[in-house]
Amino acid sequence: MGKSVHDDVLDGALAVLATADRICVCSTQPTTYTEAITTYKLAISTTPTFTGPSNGDVSGRKLRVDEETLMTVDASGTAEHVALCISGTTKLYLVTTCTAQVLTAGNTVNIPVWDDEIADPA
Repeated sequence: MGKSVHDDVLDGALAVLATADRICVCSTQPTTYTEAITTYKLAISTTPTFTGPSNGDVSGRKLRVDEETLMTVDASGTAEHVALCISGTTKLYLVTTCTAQVLTAGNTVNIPVWDDEIADPA
């Protein structure tokens, strides 16, 4: 028997992700909101933007996390993760890895565009 899911179901999950109002560059994988915005934070933006949802590259649906440029580096360290979270609820929505890069406080960092894709059921 085949499996299927309507795009609206996947879009609902991606719509929640698109409410994130913080994107943080972190030195270590955060497991909580507090770790993302304080403990491991090297840089933060309070204005992340998103495009989509739209058809996924392989299947399902995707949400594009738009590029963040010239984010001020608040603390020196090696960037290893990027986190999306929402203030007011203290929810850590998503954590992903990034290419390791040494950052120095007072400089700036850019986060390139990337997609979060939810595949159709297999």
